[in-house]
Amino acid sequence: MKKNTRVRLSQVTKLLVLTAFFLIQSQFSFSQQHIVITPGFMGPNALPVPEIKTGILPSQLNLKVAFENHSSDGDQTSNFYTELYVPLQAKKVGLFVSVVPIEFYNVDEATLLDRKIETTDGKGTAGGDIYVGTYIQLLQNHKSLPDLLLTINLRTASGTKLEEARYTDSPGYFFDLSAGKEIALGSSFLPSMRLYAMGGLYVYQTHRTDFRQNDAILYGAGIDLNFNHFVFKNAFGGYSGFVRDGDRPALVRSTLKTTFNSMVNYELGFQKGIADQKYTTVRFGLNFDLSYFKSLVTNSK
Repeated sequence: MKKNTRVRLSQVTKLLVLTAFFLIQSQFSFSQQHIVITPGFMGPNALPVPEIKTGILPSQLNLKVAFENHSSDGDQTSNFYTELYVPLQAKKVGLFVSVVPIEFYNVDEATLLDRKIETTDGKGTAGGDIYVGTYIQLLQNHKSLPDLLLTINLRTASGTKLEEARYTDSPGYFFDLSAGKEIALGSSFLPSMRLYAMGGLYVYQTHRTDFRQNDAILYGAGIDLNFNHFVFKNAFGGYSGFVRDGDRPALVRSTLKTTFNSMVNYELGFQKGIADQKYTTVRFGLNFDLSYFKSLVTNSK
């Protein structure tokens, strides 16, 4: 009798545990389904506007390590950022990899409600998506035509915290074609400047039943002022989705980068969102010329 009672209690306990598990899972899935997958209703690193390309490949094997701070009404986010560029064929093809390894965020109650988030107090950490890109130089140093650069980029689904609108938990891709031209100014203080423009396609998955995928037009333009030991980059860009649910982010970016002939150079960046993704971002970064380091090792031998 007692043995049968214990068996029944054990079965009831297992049933209650399983029921609780499925209830939690269903609530978790329900909260995820209500997240609006669009830059206007997510964190700053979920669906960012890509770099505005200048029409020309980077020349060095370069590692960038940076710290970024994003501020908006209701969302304060800080993160580390790493980026690696590897030339595969000199002045022809390169490989680009980037990731936000970790971000720290603090979202207020009003923003949580606006984003339909019910499972958190708004504070936490998240890991970001990995981006992998192939850069192809189509044309360079032509007498009259501009330099042309094609990039093809894949975003993995490695980002976490979809339920808190930090990342999309789905892959995406974008490709762009940029054109740029260097203009000599004949000044010892400001030897040259570079004008450029970019266009492409930015694609990501949504949770909508009517629009499973958002195909956005990617655009941008800018000017680089090339001084003797630094470059001052200024660009405007964004992408324009067709759903119109906060899917048309636009921004301006300014970056000051040193260009010393050394293994380490520095950059200070400022970004202001002016539509849909209205974060103000400050970045401080270190650029390590790994080819310079390699030459030092070779010379030491």
